[in-house]
Amino acid sequence: MTKKLLVGIIMVLLCLQAVAPQTASAAIKQKDLEAYAAELGTDLEGLNRYLVDFEWGTIEEIEVGSVDELREWLGEPVTKETLQDFLDETGYTVEDINASLEVMGLTDKGYTAEDIILYTDLSWVMDYPATSQNLQELAEGVGLTEKQLADLFAANGFDLYSYGTMEELYEVIYNDINGVSLHFLLQEVELSQEEFDQLLADNGVKLEDFSSYEELSEFVYEASGYYEFSREDYWEMMSPFLDLIGVSQDEFFRAYDHLESVVSNDPEAFISGLEDIALRAEALGDFETSTELTEEQGKELISIWNDLMNIFQMKAEFYLVDGNTKTPVTFEELLKITDLENRILLVELFDLQGEHLLNFTITGELFGSDLLTSAPTVEAPVQEKPTESEQKHEAPVLKEKVTPTKTATETVKEEGKRLPDTASPVGNILVAGTVLMAAGAALYTWNRRKKHSN
Repeated sequence: MTKKLLVGIIMVLLCLQAVAPQTASAAIKQKDLEAYAAELGTDLEGLNRYLVDFEWGTIEEIEVGSVDELREWLGEPVTKETLQDFLDETGYTVEDINASLEVMGLTDKGYTAEDIILYTDLSWVMDYPATSQNLQELAEGVGLTEKQLADLFAANGFDLYSYGTMEELYEVIYNDINGVSLHFLLQEVELSQEEFDQLLADNGVKLEDFSSYEELSEFVYEASGYYEFSREDYWEMMSPFLDLIGVSQDEFFRAYDHLESVVSNDPEAFISGLEDIALRAEALGDFETSTELTEEQGKELISIWNDLMNIFQMKAEFYLVDGNTKTPVTFEELLKITDLENRILLVELFDLQGEHLLNFTITGELFGSDLLTSAPTVEAPVQEKPTESEQKHEAPVLKEKVTPTKTATETVKEEGKRLPDTASPVGNILVAGTVLMAAGAALYTWNRRKKHSN
């Protein structure tokens, strides 16, 4: 993570944290879920129990908007034919699967091999064997055919088909420094072998100097400037959203330059400040709106906002605009507003010297809409391969499909329930805490890499 990437992420945060509108995400209709459960040979209660036991989480936690999305996410169901195909290809027996279920504690919950509903779970239970389907998905994930992947392995002294599990294959791709892992790394950063050799020479290092793939990949990301974006790049990515809330390019550049200066001035203080705020926000616990907080928690929420502005070295002013009338409001008052109606919320940001940075506006229509979901996402560095304890349900893949994350701005997805009309969308600043934890970690990584490269 570089400084410019971090600043870009926080620029998104700045425009979102002042007002975090509530997204209205409707739950899937009960009858549709019941019909889907019946397709899988169970009922809705049984499906939810199965998904929890096999570590998918509940349907609400998976958070999809339709049965079709849920079906796509969970994958194909197990049939007698596909179960037999799995056994034939892997050499496992039903007894092997039952033994693994027992080790995982699922036998005690009443499961046998015949009770596994989803084909993916066969691989999960058996530690992701290197089946033809898994190999094909691996190849597709890196933009190759299975034959091309096999040829790449062979050219570097490996046999793709000699590995029993996908975990063993990913050791080659993720954890070891070899021709295969280097191929994918250079492909990711769009460097040729000659350019990579020159990069090593320019920095006075050799491939043998790196003790781990992690160390090598960090060097390549940093030295190649792969994650360096200019403020113009960020504007191009974010302008559709920023136009929506009335932020001009000049304002964006002004705020960006200010924030970059703040980060550069004292990175350590910035890091520790973000970490502290993240911990405090996390300590508030899970809540959907500010109306769920106690009086003391509400005061802490306000304190977090004020301290956040101090870290960013900014001041925020809030106004409710109704026609030609512009009424100032405090952040505390803003927390109590449930509906802007025909008014406009105007937010003005200044530096500590009173110099104007940017304005943005939220209309009544946007105030309760899916504004947050329309905001652009900033592509962060590819995550390192998760450890076994972190992998949970899915097999590690180069471009891993990520479960939709439940944000603090989403409505409670209970059957047919929505948030009460008295709930203020503004109070849900917990989303800022979540982003801040990521930003704090990113800044720490950036600072550590700077020290490493010096």
